Order: sequence, then structure tokens, then C-alpha cells
Amino acid sequence: MIHKICFALFFGILISTPSWAQIEAPAGKKWVKINHLSDEFDGKLLDTKKWIAEPEGHPDFGWIGRPPALFKASSVTVANGFMNIEVGKLDSPFVSNKYAQPATYEYYGGIIRASQSISYGNYFESRFKMSKTEMGGGFWLMSKNNCGKKHEIDITESIGVVSPLAEEWGKKWDKIMHSNTIHRETPCNKAVRSQTMMYPETKNSDEFHTYGCWWKSPTELLFYLDGKYVYTLKPPVDFDQELFLHFSIESYDWNPIPKEGSKLTSATKEDRTALIDYIRTYKLVEAKN
Repeated sequence: MIHKICFALFFGILISTPSWAQIEAPAGKKWVKINHLSDEFDGKLLDTKKWIAEPEGHPDFGWIGRPPALFKASSVTVANGFMNIEVGKLDSPFVSNKYAQPATYEYYGGIIRASQSISYGNYFESRFKMSKTEMGGGFWLMSKNNCGKKHEIDITESIGVVSPLAEEWGKKWDKIMHSNTIHRETPCNKAVRSQTMMYPETKNSDEFHTYGCWWKSPTELLFYLDGKYVYTLKPPVDFDQELFLHFSIESYDWNPIPKEGSKLTSATKEDRTALIDYIRTYKLVEAKN
């Protein structure tokens, strides 16, 4: 298909999203989609050959979510041309003893992880709309838990609604594109990061935006919003290893979920659901005349 047709109307006209990369390739090159790391979410079920939604089902990752929100595979569904990640309140609190201290979970979100890894030289793109709740997250990549070489690329992260308990610096995060390259802390090193951000004209939960990252080299990552270049990050160390694509909706400790009046308990299911139109990965190849 030349276009992916989204199930939405704008002034009575069907909205279509091109299936080619939104950014221009360098001279003499072209972008070609990597099918096993791309998904239009046009079916009725998540493609389990590409993505793993069970939090502890990936051979290299087992994070079950930041308290108080637990990742649940059942919160990730596919329907009407979208991947849906629903968030909400658990029927009853769940206590996990997986980590150093017992963790109590009262809410739920969801995560998917790619079953295959990829390295630099490629372009990653996703079009989505955040849910209208205090939870957030986004589109990112992570390496295996290797001592001294645990790297993370956050293409974008945001929240749906600012909590009345939010940290002052986080009160603009419902209307933001925020990106990181993080050399994660391990027993062999301290954490160090480079980060930057920009502020779109509309909130992340009000309309769809397309977020992209060209991991051009181990020392240079270019970021895009709605097909337009916005900024570059230089990682704190060379990012030259294999990473796995992730998409998550999670809770943040700096935007706490209020005990009373939370959107997670009062919002409709529609407003508690993030919609992901697609995830696409592209490689550069020689263009033929």
C-alpha cells in the first residue's frame, strides 16, 4: 500500500499517512523500511513475532513498571488501525517483591519491546497521541543490561495531564517533545546523559504528532517532529551497540498520581487510552537511477 488509511475524519475527509519516511535521505541514498521493526497496526492482534507486550516475557528485559503503575500485557491491544495502550486503576493493589524493596502497584499501563535489536545508521519514526491522564511515556530504545554499556535513547517522552503534585520543572510536560541519550548506571559506571526538548503548539494528548530520530552515527542523533528537524544530540559516550525499540505508557514519580481526583479513576476509557498509529524503522540504501 502506498498510504496507510487512518480511521479518523477531519472535515469529513479521511486522514491518510504516507508509508514512506517523512525525512529526506542524503544525496544518492533512499530510505527503505525494515519490515520486522515496523508495524502499521492494521490487524486485530499485536504481532508477537515483532513485539513482546508481556513485561517479563523478553529475554533481555524484565522491568514491570515504575510504582504505582504496573505494566500489563492485557492493556496493549490492536484495533481500528491503531495500537492502543490503556491505563487505569487495578481492581486491587498488587505488591511485588521483585526489587530490593517491596513495591506496591495500584494502577496499570503497558509496554511493548521489539524482539530484535538494531544499531546506528537507521531512522525511527512513530505517530501517536498521548492519553489524557497523569501517566505518560513514549518511544525509545534500550540496550541489554551489559555492565558498563547500558544505553538508552528516548526519541520522545511526555505526559497526558499535569498532576497538581507535579514537580515545578515538569509542569510543561503535557506539551513537549523531550529527548535523551543516557549512559545508564551499572555497577561499572555512573549515569550520564545528554538531553534537549522543544514545545509543540498543541498538547500531546490533543492531537497526533509524528516523532522521528535518525541515529546517524555513534556520536550524532538527529530528531524530528512532524517531519521537520528540531535538534541534534551528541551522546555522552559513543552509542555504537545494539538497542531494542520500546513503546511504553508508565507513571512518573515527578508527576505523582493524586489519591483523589485522578484522571486514571475519573476519565473515560477513550481518554485513558494512548493511540499509536504506526512504528516504522528505515535503513539507508543506494538509490538507483
